[in-house]
Amino acid sequence: MKGFLKVLASVPLPVAYALAGLLYVMLYHVIRYRRSTVDDNLRWAFPDKSNEERKTIARKSYRHLCHLFVEILLSSRMAQEAMSERFHFTNLELLAEATENFEKQAMVLLIHQGNWEWMLHAAMDQMNTSVDPVYKPLHSLFWDQFMLDARSRFGANPMAIDRVGREVIRGRKRKRLIVMLADQAGPRASGYWRSFLNRPASFYRGADKLAQTLNIPVMFAKCRCVAKGRYEVEFQEISAPPHDANPEVILERYVLAAEAAIAEQPETYLWTNRRWKKTPPASFIDKQALTPVAAEPDAQNKELSP
Repeated sequence: MKGFLKVLASVPLPVAYALAGLLYVMLYHVIRYRRSTVDDNLRWAFPDKSNEERKTIARKSYRHLCHLFVEILLSSRMAQEAMSERFHFTNLELLAEATENFEKQAMVLLIHQGNWEWMLHAAMDQMNTSVDPVYKPLHSLFWDQFMLDARSRFGANPMAIDRVGREVIRGRKRKRLIVMLADQAGPRASGYWRSFLNRPASFYRGADKLAQTLNIPVMFAKCRCVAKGRYEVEFQEISAPPHDANPEVILERYVLAAEAAIAEQPETYLWTNRRWKKTPPASFIDKQALTPVAAEPDAQNKELSP
């Protein structure tokens, strides 16, 4: 397997995308990989769209998933500059200002949209700072090690989610960005529950608590695909010190930003993820409906619309 992946990771980009086209046919039409999961997720997320509109989003999302797969394989051997030149950060000055020209730490929250793996390498190249991702270990030891090796190629320090508190506190004086894919399913009992794309969803509470403990700004990075293998990233401010006394404000604003980004380009979101498989506890109340949180200004519009 390892030798086969090395061969795949060495092919030119046009060949990789041709292979991605074949993979799309296999996943979508032949194997029908998680088709029912994707259809169900899209029905909940976009109840006002027609069946045909949702099918179009589904087909495009599978094509993007296959492109993403080969791009992630290529990231294990691709030059950092090659990934970086495929990313444009539209308002890098906002993040530079928040971190005093990257001399201080910040937390950057992402969603499973665009290409978050290439984004890490591009950010390190263009910002001249360490970008340390928080990750959830994969069940497959082989793929877990593959992803760790790919992410740490250029000096990043990936942190497992179950150890992130200790590692972040230990490195609190380092110049770096702490990056989290915060739309992953959190624990049922201790997670933060709220409505996400019209369904109850649990979120990990770590990001909000760490931001308050470290007293660092929290940003959202919206990643859009503008062409095959080319991406555009826009930063939005979620919260800046001093943070609200209620740490859940950070998560509320993050979810609002996430939903807006997904609505803008739904075909590049990871709809195959079984994000909503956990049943909410009996005590769950949609806090967004009862106590909406005031929006925080972002870079351009000065307001995150709920």
